[in-house]
Amino acid sequence: MSLNSTKPLAQKATNGSAIISGCIESLEQGRQFLKSISDEQYCYVATPHVTSSIGEHFRHLLDVFYSIYQNPTAANYNQRRRGHALETSRAEALAAIITVTQWLQTLDQEALDKRVAVFTEVSLSQAQTCEMGSTLGRELTFASLHATHHFAMANVVVSLLNGQVGRRFGYAPATVTYLRDQ
Repeated sequence: MSLNSTKPLAQKATNGSAIISGCIESLEQGRQFLKSISDEQYCYVATPHVTSSIGEHFRHLLDVFYSIYQNPTAANYNQRRRGHALETSRAEALAAIITVTQWLQTLDQEALDKRVAVFTEVSLSQAQTCEMGSTLGRELTFASLHATHHFAMANVVVSLLNGQVGRRFGYAPATVTYLRDQ
């Protein structure tokens, strides 16, 4: 699929999984956002309000997905790709979103139910990594919801540049449900 395609990735097969559908919907929201901003906006750091660029936020949220994608049986959230081209290139971020989306479309319920070992640092005062058990479905849900937080930060940066983003960009699914019911 072309990076300039206007067809939403979320319309592709999701194997009937709400988790996969939600992840793809979230990534599609990020893809549409990236297509709506400039390269300059992508790299802008809105200090003192936000200390990371939109690109750095996207690199981080994609690192969470990448940790799971790279090793779906042992996700290591300590592996970060700081300084990666994703931080300064919208094209790289768009390509990464497509790669992760295509991988998500290969998963089925059996894959989502598989056990995953999760490794993550848990302390600010010292390097202390813990291992815990989870499932692939739970970790993908986390990655999608975590992306929402970074979308909200990207929304702040764009607003500080006097730009506007799509309605409800950076809103959590539960918040959107609440607003829909009002």
